[in-house]
Amino acid sequence: MSDMSPPRLLHLAQKSLLGHEALAILSLDQLPREMFPALFMESFNNRLLDTLKAMVRVWPFEFLPLGDLMKWPQVDILRAVLDGLDMNYTQKSDCRRGKLHVLDLRDAGLNFWNVWAECTDDACSPEPKMRRQPVEHKQPKSALKVIANVYLTTATPDEFLTHLLQWVKERASLVHLCCHQLKISASLIHSMSKFLDILELGCIQEVEVFCEWQLSALAKFAPYLGRMGSLRKLSLANISVTSLVTIEEMMEFVSPFASQFAKLPHLRSLHIRSFYFVFNHLDQVLRCLKSPLETLFVKACLLSEADVCYLSQCPSLRELKHLHLRRVPLTHISPEPLQVLLERVAANLLTLDLMGCEINDSQLNAILPALSQCYQLTTLRFWGNRISMAMMEKLLEHTGNLSALRVEQYPAPLESYNTQGIVQRERFFHLCTQLMGILERIREPKKVVFSTDHCWNCAERMLFGLNHSNQCHCYLLD
Repeated sequence: MSDMSPPRLLHLAQKSLLGHEALAILSLDQLPREMFPALFMESFNNRLLDTLKAMVRVWPFEFLPLGDLMKWPQVDILRAVLDGLDMNYTQKSDCRRGKLHVLDLRDAGLNFWNVWAECTDDACSPEPKMRRQPVEHKQPKSALKVIANVYLTTATPDEFLTHLLQWVKERASLVHLCCHQLKISASLIHSMSKFLDILELGCIQEVEVFCEWQLSALAKFAPYLGRMGSLRKLSLANISVTSLVTIEEMMEFVSPFASQFAKLPHLRSLHIRSFYFVFNHLDQVLRCLKSPLETLFVKACLLSEADVCYLSQCPSLRELKHLHLRRVPLTHISPEPLQVLLERVAANLLTLDLMGCEINDSQLNAILPALSQCYQLTTLRFWGNRISMAMMEKLLEHTGNLSALRVEQYPAPLESYNTQGIVQRERFFHLCTQLMGILERIREPKKVVFSTDHCWNCAERMLFGLNHSNQCHCYLLD
């Protein structure tokens, strides 16, 4: 006999019912609600659009996580579902059963469908645990909430988003579009305004701008930012600023933008990646923050001595948990402000990322005492700095008491390179073996990797570490 289990009675009933779509639609109002999730999934997979439309009209739950089924934008599915909603929210439907109030279009991994798929045995039992009779709505129906992540990547959004936004706009009094994540990569802010005006800006929790915006575009975006009262994370990348712009010209655009931070009481994470955007006026950007940041991520930015000094004093960084200064040149900047900052946040700091900062021996030596006090630190990224073997040994000794460390990324000692800056493979592995031995004598390392700079020829790194190896083979060509 076959080891395969016979089809469950409920599955057979669903298949038979969907084989006669017209009958299935007529029967929906009489079906137990336990059958709806599995029946909806089957109709979705077979693209039975009329059935989906009818099921949405009588959906017996307040919540429909459509995005967890729709892994990519499917306009025909969206139209069917929205048409079903129209029967409840824009027409005087006599359906007493439909309870849907939240349509979630995100792929949020909520596990709703899997849970119901695993509950089919209960649904087939003589007394289903979740069975209940249709409930009459005695109160007027409230507005429908549609939750979606919105990606404005071109001046004209794709057909899926265009249809959704137009549908919401035409039903403004009945539908609220709650966007939790907003990403903008379109360069023309004036073309984005018509879409931003449709969104419930107070629902937005994350905003990412990664396009070549001029400073004037940033200033035009500022009023929208100020209305995002629930915002928790803001990312700004590629803001177009040249070294020829004067401080006065920068302030003309940056000040109105930064002033909006005072209207964002929940902002906890700020990411900035734009070479000249904060140079010499980081204080103007950060001083308007209303609440302490948990994450500050500054990447590929030029900072002045005054900027780094302000970081050490900024009241909004007192509860910092994640500090990323990645590819921020610090060679010609005094290490004392960074030392002071580490001392201030030592009790909370979980992540310290100083990759590609071109830190030298004397600078590292100055911050080591403060670094050794960061007992909560779980991640230390230090690749891309010019450190000697002697100072690497001292670094590992100072981090030896940081027992919470789980990820450690260290640069290859300077002695791993020849006078032309080319890595010497055998020397690199020998020195890293010594360093690993030092670390293992102090504590039990979890994930430690030593890395050379990128190879000039192939752009690969040579790596040495626990359960982690990779190497550039260009040395074989010499």
